[in-house]
Amino acid sequence: MSCNSGNTPSNLCKAVDSLGAAVTQINQTPLSKSTISAVESSLASVDTAVENLSDVGESDFTEEISAVEAAATELDKTVSTAVDRPVPANTAAARESMAELTTEVNNLSESTSDDC
Repeated sequence: MSCNSGNTPSNLCKAVDSLGAAVTQINQTPLSKSTISAVESSLASVDTAVENLSDVGESDFTEEISAVEAAATELDKTVSTAVDRPVPANTAAARESMAELTTEVNNLSESTSDDC
């Protein structure tokens, strides 16, 4: 997605682009015992991107931003649980949370595409 309003990307568009890149990065690293540090690093990037998105505070997209924030919070919890107890059920829950976050970010990207 390329966010441009005129020739200058808005803060919202930059935040959405950054979040999209962070989500792409975390999805490129499958969660397993050997990739925990890479996933945690990617998760930190996602958390920072979500914080930046929240700081923009774009009122037209409150619902979509709230859904992204909730999905990111759930991903933090499930990844933490999978790291603490790397059993198949916890790893599967973390993967499911990654998929949910990806869906919510895609929904936000689609919602903002006309403005970006």
